[in-house]
Amino acid sequence: MQNNRIESLYVSSREAGAGSMVLALGLMEILRRHYGRIALFRPLTFHHKTDSDIATLLERYGLNQAPETTRGVDLDEAERILAEEGLEILLERVLERYEALHESYDFVLCMGTRLDGLNRQVGMDLNIEMAKNLSAPVAGIFSMLDEEPEALEEGARLWSQAIRKQGAEIFLLCANHCDPRLHESCQKEDLCAKLFDFPFFCLPRSRALEYRTIVDIMENLPVEWLAGDEGRKENDIHHFRLGTMELAGLLETLRPHEFVVTSSDRVDLVSGVLLASQNPEMPPSGGIMLCGRRPGPALKKLLHGLREVPTPILYIEEAEHEFIPRALEIKPSIRSGNRRKIDYALRLFSENVDVRRLEERLDTMGSDVITPTMFRLRLFERARSDLKTILLPEIEDDRILRAADALLRRGVVQILLVGSREEIGRRAKRLGIDLSGAKIVEWEDTQLRERFARLYHELRKEKGVSYDMAMDRISGNKTLFSTMLLYDGQADGMVSGAIHSTRDTISPALQIIKTREGDPIASSCFFMCLPTKVLVYADCAINLDPTAEELAVIALQTVETSEKFGIDPRVAMLSYSTGNSGIGIDVEKVRKATQIVQERRPDLPVAGPIQYDAAIDPGVAKIKMPDNPVAGHATVFIFPDLDTGNIAYKAVQRSSGAVAVGPVMQGLRKPVNDLSRGCTVDDIIDTVSITAIQAQETPR
Repeated sequence: MQNNRIESLYVSSREAGAGSMVLALGLMEILRRHYGRIALFRPLTFHHKTDSDIATLLERYGLNQAPETTRGVDLDEAERILAEEGLEILLERVLERYEALHESYDFVLCMGTRLDGLNRQVGMDLNIEMAKNLSAPVAGIFSMLDEEPEALEEGARLWSQAIRKQGAEIFLLCANHCDPRLHESCQKEDLCAKLFDFPFFCLPRSRALEYRTIVDIMENLPVEWLAGDEGRKENDIHHFRLGTMELAGLLETLRPHEFVVTSSDRVDLVSGVLLASQNPEMPPSGGIMLCGRRPGPALKKLLHGLREVPTPILYIEEAEHEFIPRALEIKPSIRSGNRRKIDYALRLFSENVDVRRLEERLDTMGSDVITPTMFRLRLFERARSDLKTILLPEIEDDRILRAADALLRRGVVQILLVGSREEIGRRAKRLGIDLSGAKIVEWEDTQLRERFARLYHELRKEKGVSYDMAMDRISGNKTLFSTMLLYDGQADGMVSGAIHSTRDTISPALQIIKTREGDPIASSCFFMCLPTKVLVYADCAINLDPTAEELAVIALQTVETSEKFGIDPRVAMLSYSTGNSGIGIDVEKVRKATQIVQERRPDLPVAGPIQYDAAIDPGVAKIKMPDNPVAGHATVFIFPDLDTGNIAYKAVQRSSGAVAVGPVMQGLRKPVNDLSRGCTVDDIIDTVSITAIQAQETPR
């Protein structure tokens, strides 16, 4: 390690199935907030197998690392080296590859050798020896599944002593799969502080992470995919059911997410389970495994004739009673395609681990790098610290429902959906998502419509809106109805625009929510997430041609937003001219706006008029505006009009690959934010998180 900073960690488990991926995912969330360039490395690997853990982490965190650089030495080769040349030579081989990787990265997260298929003690000892020689403190995890409570303290003490006896450092230890009583006892007695001089945490048992998936079976057994929605390969299997009974008996006792294992000649069972899977009154299906002889013509004809077979149907040559025991031996995994499991794992970690203590332990003082991923993770952390209810009216769009599902799993916000409870439930089942944690307001609720019509009439009667007109508008405009929900205090913020225009979203907010006292206008900004920093652009979505006074308000609102989201504001009031080099109405507008900003915030670093290149490029700044603290180092960019701002943010986004988060509305009494109609699920998640953070400082 260099400069006393931790530059690597070694994730290791005491036994197979302990949950090392939960630990790795949780640590990556922390690391990506504090390090710019992170690499993954597994010192000892099974080269003949796909490393699903590494693949998941690479994809999940968008790490631009060639898969071959994640591998150290193949285990077969390692055994040969140990037998012929000794441990020291093996360590040298691993270190060579590790150091070559580390030169190009700020931090390396090492994943210990998988213990399934290895002698447990040999595997544990090898992992600790690797950690010591890579100067990587151990982040260890062990399982308390089926263990007595007394084994917790003893197990942690003995393992920590063994780690230190081998000369390795301990970053943290976790006990996983703790039963509720043990977990509660750990939390109450604070074993982390009482027993050890390193962080020690207890993670409760999470059934959601113990379910095998169809992908787990497909990757471990010689099965064949026959039919079904391939998007459901990550379906959780809660139970295996041997299909030997009559169809009626099976259907009467069918449980949710049950995987039916039956002979390939049981066309009646297959037909019945497929039919049941289409019925909202029946439990959701986990899938069907056909065993024995290859499916006959009757079944093939049945499957071929169905236009859509959502339920996965697989085939294996062995008998039913042989397949089930083999399937039960498969260890559940967490893969990149299973966003649900990843979200559960991250929530399990964040709710039971003292993240702040680990951040202090990493000692990352002095790092100025903020990557897009770091920015997003900080949004989630801020939103989670004080849960707010965010209203999503556009339930007709699958992206909205998928985002709501992800946000609920991550515990980032509380969600309020507007629409038919029956329709939401039906579409959630079709999408394979869980919205049971969301609040729902029925769009057709006549009592609410009548009350909102009266409220809207009172608010707009001076504009000539009668009660009948108000009722027509409330009943015919779902966005207006939803804005009234926000006004009525039933939510803390609203996000819309996936299927509506900006005007459709913002106009009701300006009419009903209105701007804050002292703010004559509302405005918007974008967070422009570049590879190593986040800039703020305004106004790029709302104000067409603001006056000097309005431009100053936009700047001050954007400064407030920047400070709220941890960006040190250095404000560039942009123009086609820098300093006193230009004249004209447009330049004078920017010059006057700059003066107003300086008068209202004399403490604020602000420069204007200034050209974009002088604001962002230190070399240009030295020529055009030397000795100015903002020039060359601006973080907040205020554009003189909507044309310029909108064109600029889209040009930077498309040409540089920057992630544009927004538009974020500013100046409203309650947060209402707009989505692009081309938004992705991640865009929605980001915008909802930002809205929640805005709501944390807004009176309800």
